[in-house]
Amino acid sequence: MCAYPQWVGSKVATTSSITASNRNIREDIVKSTGCYAALLPFLLFLLTGVTACGSSSGGTTAGGGGGNGGGGSGGGGAVAQATIINVSGGQTTTGVDIAVASPASGPTPNAESLGTGNTASNTGATISQGTTATVLLFGPGLNGNMRVTISGPGDITVTNIQSITATDKTPGISFTAAVAANAALGARTVLLRDLKDDITSFTGGFEVQ
Repeated sequence: MCAYPQWVGSKVATTSSITASNRNIREDIVKSTGCYAALLPFLLFLLTGVTACGSSSGGTTAGGGGGNGGGGSGGGGAVAQATIINVSGGQTTTGVDIAVASPASGPTPNAESLGTGNTASNTGATISQGTTATVLLFGPGLNGNMRVTISGPGDITVTNIQSITATDKTPGISFTAAVAANAALGARTVLLRDLKDDITSFTGGFEVQ
């Protein structure tokens, strides 16, 4: 009988310990939940920042490749299609900016005289249909590495391009021109393009008759 109160006291004491432990656990859970709740905005901020960085990096890469993004304009996108401007003699062309690049070659190519056979002048020369002749051009920067083009419908064949020098040491170029029997009559322009893409022309100085 004497042990009963002690057993009850022990039981009560044990129950109180359990109750206290449960309360402590609940408090720990509440504290932990509060900590996680406090950390949640920070975690969301980090996640948003990582996502934003990924999107920005991808846009820059696409733009750098010439896409439509902001980096495309500075990244060297595709070259725009050329616009042909027709300029008539004695007329004014407005609303168009025309940029003329500085010559890349030195001296700048300049065809000053043209002829056939063994002479040339600044008035040009004539050639007949169905004939073949050696054409000479002289002027600064001319040489046998240039590409020769004769205006017209393609009825004059150019071969045997060579470097020559005039008696006064002026450099020049010679080529063989074979004129078709039915070649179009009239004045032609001879264009010369060098290896640096500088172009000179002898305008209207090569006439088919």
